[in-house]
Amino acid sequence: MVLTLELPIRAATTNLFTTYQQRFGALPSWLDELHANDARALLRLALRRGAPLASADQPY
Repeated sequence: MVLTLELPIRAATTNLFTTYQQRFGALPSWLDELHANDARALLRLALRRGAPLASADQPY
């Protein structure tokens, strides 16, 4: 016997920058100074926790 688990498929967020702006408003100015991968990781974090990025989130 084979058991299967059906999971709902979520649409992938293709543009984190747009999603962040729609939810929280303007992007922080310091986000432009980061490497693209670091910026996307921070945007994912903010969207996941449901709060906008703060200056304390800046990695350096």
